[in-house]
Amino acid sequence: MIVQKLKTLLFRVSFSLCGILLGGQTAYGQQSIKQTIDLKNIKILQAELQINAGTFKLTTQEQPKIDASFTYTRPNWKPVIKFTAANGMLSIKQPEEKNTNMQDKDRNDWNIKLARAVPTNLKFRMGAGEGTLDLSQAKLNRLEIEAGAGEFNVNLANTSIPSLKVSAGVGSLTINLTGNRTQNLDADISGGIGDLNLVLPRKVGVRVKVSGLGSIESGSLRKQGGYYVNDAYGKTTSSLNINVSAGLGSIKIELE
Repeated sequence: MIVQKLKTLLFRVSFSLCGILLGGQTAYGQQSIKQTIDLKNIKILQAELQINAGTFKLTTQEQPKIDASFTYTRPNWKPVIKFTAANGMLSIKQPEEKNTNMQDKDRNDWNIKLARAVPTNLKFRMGAGEGTLDLSQAKLNRLEIEAGAGEFNVNLANTSIPSLKVSAGVGSLTINLTGNRTQNLDADISGGIGDLNLVLPRKVGVRVKVSGLGSIESGSLRKQGGYYVNDAYGKTTSSLNINVSAGLGSIKIELE
């Protein structure tokens, strides 16, 4: 009960620190923009996505292009989109604000589709809200996530991503790393206050090191030295090596 109250209180504080103010009505009308970026000649995409607050959805598609749509109710929330074809650099950022004053009827919704077959290095930052990254089967070289306050779901099933770094603040974070792999994964996940759910493969070797104050539900993983491992660890050609540094909250690990 005490932990839950602390999580609730700190969740509210986090929204305040992120400059998210709720309540009232917006004085602005809804605006929408769409943009398509051709990636036919791009060997590696270097993408950086940053949204201060709102709802974010990232998926992939077969076509060698990026399709992006944005709906927002404040003119100063219009994202700044930059793409340089010569080096495959993509930047989509919401302009920085001292306070993102998000009221009851405000919207700031991003929906972006990447090209599944284009190798990608991705940096994603979100201040507060709800974020979904469904990158299953995408060719990812590296993924860095910085999530503030809210609910975040990251699907990396069947990606064989070799490098993952996640920093989460307050709320809930679910990461799916199931599926077949062709190379090792080194992952560093740091959590603040809230719930961390890791969904890991049963038939690929898994080793997880956990530090922090939160509770741990390790499922069918067993303790081996200072690590949690599955039955396949040490028996497969590739493996997942995951370091988790958690704050106050819960960690749940399950195998599929």
